[in-house]
Amino acid sequence: MAKYVAFRLLAAIPLLLAIAVITFLISVAMEARGSIAGQVCGEGATPECISAVEEELGLNDPIPVRFGRWLGDIVSGDLGSSLLDQNTAVSALISERIWPTISIVSFSLLIGITFGMLMGIAAAIRPGGLADRTISVVAAGVIAAPGFIMGMLLSWGIAVELGWLDPVGYVPFSESVVGWLKSITLPSIALALPTIAIVQRQLRSSMANALQSRYVLAARARGVARTKLIGRHALPNAMVPTVTVIGFRAAAAIGLTTAVEIVFGIRGMGEMLVTSIITRNVTVLQGGMIVVGLTVITVNLLVDISYGFLNPKVRLSR
Repeated sequence: MAKYVAFRLLAAIPLLLAIAVITFLISVAMEARGSIAGQVCGEGATPECISAVEEELGLNDPIPVRFGRWLGDIVSGDLGSSLLDQNTAVSALISERIWPTISIVSFSLLIGITFGMLMGIAAAIRPGGLADRTISVVAAGVIAAPGFIMGMLLSWGIAVELGWLDPVGYVPFSESVVGWLKSITLPSIALALPTIAIVQRQLRSSMANALQSRYVLAARARGVARTKLIGRHALPNAMVPTVTVIGFRAAAAIGLTTAVEIVFGIRGMGEMLVTSIITRNVTVLQGGMIVVGLTVITVNLLVDISYGFLNPKVRLSR
């Protein structure tokens, strides 16, 4: 198992490098649309100010030299400073904005995986039954509805009309546990609904096939209890393809959280990246994209490692 994990870690290095190259090229493309030095100097920038900033930031150096210097800073943990506020480190800005995003994404995955698995198992026990048909119709409707629409409906119905939760804003965990939970519940539900539907459909299909397999039918013939039949025999095998879907949904949730944060007025990573694009704050955009890319790679790595626990053939093949 250790060799398998080491192999997956090594395989992640080229992907990290590719993300770094793409991130840097995006910043170069943004430079082509306007002077970053002029952005730093602000309105009424003089040629002297622009020249001094370009020299300070190394914008006159060849692109390969700039990329090597920037990559070296990233590896050492230096993400630079915000172009709009040289006194604000990008790492400090990210550390402030990342916790709302992590809270929403994590809670949404917890909700999505839990309810998706329960609904998938319920639908697979009696394929074609009333529960199966009802859940399938609801899941199809949820998948078709855009996440931001669901977010606005939840905000209007539960927060505005019923007054159960706050419609906008984020309360840090350190300030109030109850307030934190109330502030992330609606955005997490909005982000979790597609995950519930997709996990349910995948697990339902995998479970239905597993329950009809020979080893399950043989266990049933031996009189194995139904709960044991599902939990010990069918579910572990059905989880292998389902974990793949969960990994995709985790990566998608990180990207889709931008719309949810905007709808619920939460200052998270997604809102920060959108603002940095609008203001052409290149250093913040670069640092944010690297952190998001690293997070997605970590999620995929955890999914790959989980295969080794669910399917011994995976780890034995390495």
